[in-house]
Amino acid sequence: MPELPEVETIRRSLLPLIQGREIIKTEILRPDVLINQDQRPLHGWKITDLRRRGKYLLIDLVQTADPAVGALLMVHLRMTGKLLYRTEEIEPTKHTHLRFSLKGKDVSWLDFEDVRRFGRVWLLPAFGELENPGLAGLGPEPLSAEWSPESFWDILQRRRAPIKAVLLDQTVVAGIGNIYCDQALFRAGILPGRPANSLSPEDAVRLQEAVRNVIKEGIGHRGTSFRDYVDGLGGKGYFQQCLQVYRRSGENCTVCGETIIKCKVAGRGTHICPHCQK
Repeated sequence: MPELPEVETIRRSLLPLIQGREIIKTEILRPDVLINQDQRPLHGWKITDLRRRGKYLLIDLVQTADPAVGALLMVHLRMTGKLLYRTEEIEPTKHTHLRFSLKGKDVSWLDFEDVRRFGRVWLLPAFGELENPGLAGLGPEPLSAEWSPESFWDILQRRRAPIKAVLLDQTVVAGIGNIYCDQALFRAGILPGRPANSLSPEDAVRLQEAVRNVIKEGIGHRGTSFRDYVDGLGGKGYFQQCLQVYRRSGENCTVCGETIIKCKVAGRGTHICPHCQK
C-alpha cells in the first residue's frame, strides 16, 4: 500500500499538470469504484488544488459555470491504486476503472487504475472529506507541529500494545505504514514488539525524530517502489535502495553486520536487526 511519502510524491507530480484544468468528460468503467451519493455531474468542474491528508488525495473542484459552487474528489489508493496522467489517449487497460478527460491548451487524461480493486474515489461537497469516517478520524501529520512530543508521549503512556501497532494506528499519527514503521524503529533502536508504555521519554523523542527523518527521506527519494507504486507520470521511486531492514531478511545489517530477521508483530511482517534493536 502506498504510504505517506508515496502519496505525497504522487501529489507533487500531478499538481502542476492538472491544476487549472477542466474535467470535460468522465468514463466510469467500474461503477463500484466511484462513490457519488449525491449523483453530482462528473464534468464541468475545474481543478483548483490537489491536497493530501494521510494516505488520501484530495482534488478540490469548482464549477466552471459558477466558481462559487465547489466539490471534492477524494481518492484512496489502498494497495495497488494509481493515478496516472496521460497526454495521449490510449485504450483503457483492464485495470483502468475511471478516466477523466481534462481540457487545457490540449486535452489530457487522468486515469485511476487498480489491479486489486480495493481503491476508491468519492465525489463529495467542497471540503467534504470530514464526512468520511476514515479521514475524519486521522491523527496528526507526522511532519506537523501538531504531532508534538508531549502529545505522542501522552498516547504512549496509555497504550500497552506493541509500539509498532501504535505507529500503524492512523488515529495516532497519519500516513505511516509497514515500510516506514520498520525503518523508523530500526533507526531509533527499538524492538517493534515492545509495549508502547514501556518506552522512556528519551525513547519516545528518538522514535519521533526517526519517524520524521524516514518520512522526509522517503519523500526526497520519491517513495519506495517494489511492485505497483509509481508516481503520477509512471515513474518509480528509489527509497528501496536506502532500506536498512525492510525486505532485507537474511542479509547483513549495514550498521553492525548482524543478520536481519523477519518476524510477525501486530499481525504484520516485520524486519529487525536483533543487535541494533533492543
